[in-house]
Amino acid sequence: MKNLAANKTNIKFGIGINALPISIRNSTIISMNNLVQLAQVNELPFVNSAFYDDKLKSIMQYYSINPEEMENELHYYAQELLNVGKLYEAWQVLLALN
Repeated sequence: MKNLAANKTNIKFGIGINALPISIRNSTIISMNNLVQLAQVNELPFVNSAFYDDKLKSIMQYYSINPEEMENELHYYAQELLNVGKLYEAWQVLLALN
């Protein structure tokens, strides 16, 4: 008799939409499709201090006096990145407010 456990693949599921930070889940900018993309990571990403992006830096500087507008601009930018398949970069943009 074959060992069925040996034939099982190691399937990992994403964190799910409910595990996303509230500010991302409740965004009026990020679409449901974008949320699904973000929720497919195996664990909640962390801020990579070595990550550098010119547009992110510009957003952070320009909107530094208005956190609400900054969050909106970061969500728009993250959405742009997600639309071209740059999940890691989108997460780094979204985590920039932390």
